[in-house]
Formats: sequence, C-alpha cells, structure tokens
Amino acid sequence: MVLLACAEARAEKTNFTSGILAGIGGVLDDLDSLASGPSIVCHINCHHPDTIREALKKPATGHIAYLAKVKKTVEQQTGLPYAVIHYSQLSGGSLDRTRIKAVFITMMDKGISSNHTARLLATIRATNLPTFGFCGGHQLIAQAFGGKVAKMRPLAPGEKDPNPARYTGWFKEWAFLPVKIVRRDPLFDGFGDTVVVREYHAYEIKRLPEEFDLLASTDACRVQAIKHRSRLLYGTQFHPEHFDAEHPDGERMLRNFFRIAGILKPDASKTENLTTP
Repeated sequence: MVLLACAEARAEKTNFTSGILAGIGGVLDDLDSLASGPSIVCHINCHHPDTIREALKKPATGHIAYLAKVKKTVEQQTGLPYAVIHYSQLSGGSLDRTRIKAVFITMMDKGISSNHTARLLATIRATNLPTFGFCGGHQLIAQAFGGKVAKMRPLAPGEKDPNPARYTGWFKEWAFLPVKIVRRDPLFDGFGDTVVVREYHAYEIKRLPEEFDLLASTDACRVQAIKHRSRLLYGTQFHPEHFDAEHPDGERMLRNFFRIAGILKPDASKTENLTTP
C-alpha cells in the first residue's frame, strides 16, 4: 500500500495532462524541479483541482488572483521566487532536501482521497523547514499532530450571520477583527497586545496538540495562533496574507515570519501596505 501511494505521488508530480491535475499545470510547479537550484518559497496549495479549474475561468478574481498577490508579496519581501505545488504531488516525505527555504500551507476546501490527505499530513510532520499555515492550513498542521478540528458552534436564535451563503446556520468570524496576543513570540514583534487581521472561518481547532504553544485568541475562537515548541512551525486561524492599507498588521506579520526564517530582504520594510483581495 505504501509503495502504491508513493507511485501515485511520483506520477502526479509532473503529470498535468491527465489524471486529477489535468488542465491546471499553468498554476503549479513541478515538484522535482524544486530539488536543487536557487532558493525559493513554496506554497502547498490544498484546493481541490476542480476548484482550481473553475477559478481559471476567471483568473482576474478569486483564487488565481489570490495566488498572484501572494506571489507578489513573497517576492517583494524576500527577493526569492515563489513556487506553488499541489498537495497531491507530495509523497509523504520531508521537503528539507530541496531548495525550498520556507513553506506556506493553505486550506483544503474538499479532499481528493484519504491517501492524499495522509501524505500531506505526513509531509507536515516530516518537514523541518520554516512553515506557516493560514486558516485551513493552520488546522491541517494541528491535525497532522493529532489535534481536533470542528465547526465552531450553531448560530443562536436571532444571531446575525455575516455571510449566510457560507456554512449556513453556523457561527463564523468573517471580517477584519482584533485578535489578542496571549504569548509573546517573534512573530508578533512590533505589535502591542492585539493585531487586527482578516478572518474567514466557521471551523476551529478544538484540541491543540501538546507539542504546540497557544500564541493568540479571540473570545469566539480560542486557538487563533500557534507555534510548535521545537520547530519553526506556525499556524494562524486568521489570514495575514489578506491585508490592505487600512489593515497592515498581516503584512508586518509576514515580514516577521520571513525574518524568523532568515530570508527577509534588508529593504523589505519599504514594501508595507501592499493590498490583497
């Protein structure tokens, strides 16, 4: 079974003309090409291939525009190229022996198969590179180490729903909101007791793995930011990559992460106040 899973992963690294990644090769990089060469920052994209194919029909908006904005932010702050791989390309092994210097992980909107998810979680456990998970990526990091994730709670009678089209009937955080820092960390250098960041979620980490420290909370969602106790492995329930001129805290937080990872450009402070959709 293990050999079969590894064979599937090897086939999906480069096969963008057939199979589950057909038609989205223009969005993704070949995992084998990341083995050696100049340093890069890598984004593990966990969207379902069907979601990506649909997004390609309107590349100026939605997920494709999001990837373009993250690319711009990464490259301006680090000076390094930005590569995107799909989680189905992973074999479950470490990414350490590659030219990758830092990793982003984002949400899984719907799974492909239990084998693909298992390989993703195994890669998270095996990789010691500086890693930052946003929202669903934060939840995947917790799940990789045995944490529990579930919806927050049902809406109370008469309680306002900030986005009735998503997760109907369930409480959600869906706006720029203040988040309280409960444990100081270099990720929050330059901040006071709170940050104002973009939230888009109805799920949360219900049980935090014992390997992690809790860094930030809101009244509605206790586990807003986490860090592994012995690795540069961070997760935030909020989206630091979604910032704008009026809400720049996420941009500063990304710069802090790149500084922690040792890849921040010396003049990166000049890139503040980029906007993302």
